[in-house]
Amino acid sequence: MIDIHCHILPGVDDGPPDMETSIRMLKVAAGDGISHIVASPHFPFKGGHSHEDIRIVLEVLKERAMQEGITVRLYLGADARLSIELIELIGMKEIPTISNSRYFLLELPEVIPPNVERFLFDVRAKGFLPVITHPERNYGLLSRPERVTAFRETGALYQLTAMSITGGFDDRILWFSRFLLKKGVVDFVATDAHDPDWRRPVLSRAYGEVLRMCGEREARRLFFENPLAVLEDRQIDTPS
Repeated sequence: MIDIHCHILPGVDDGPPDMETSIRMLKVAAGDGISHIVASPHFPFKGGHSHEDIRIVLEVLKERAMQEGITVRLYLGADARLSIELIELIGMKEIPTISNSRYFLLELPEVIPPNVERFLFDVRAKGFLPVITHPERNYGLLSRPERVTAFRETGALYQLTAMSITGGFDDRILWFSRFLLKKGVVDFVATDAHDPDWRRPVLSRAYGEVLRMCGEREARRLFFENPLAVLEDRQIDTPS
């Protein structure tokens, strides 16, 4: 399985505080059958870190993982909060896209501004493809689910959190996750992990739930095929 959203870099956001915790997370992921992880710290980065600073932290983590015999492959990305200057920053490469592809992770605020459709249109016009992270945990969307379709029509993609599907958050989030899956508007499931104990880098339980609810074809699309297409900067498979 491939995880395109994971807060696994040490000391750069609210994820692991140190390298040892990052290594524990990698061991959990490897044991769960995760083969690739996109390290995606929150942007703006903690402490004023730059894109280059984050890249160096990733390289250090890769080296340490290799020393530990961990075979999970690591890539760089960022969980970028919606802002006025976001399009410009992506174009200037101040914010890493997923593995330097056209795809980037986009976190919407709880109070969603009225001009989001325009932002989504403009960013696609510049050649970038937004992946909206954890829409099921955004109460602006949960309270107005019709906006999910509106954003989808502008070309936005959606990534659910594995714990949302398995009931790790509240019942409304569980319901909305399954609603979105049944509606056929989900493109990826990722861990959005922050630590090795509670918000863990585990996908297998969510894979089992999607397999039960939606069948093998959809489970493979969300956990294997679409994430791999993103890493390779190819067009993803979306339901017709």
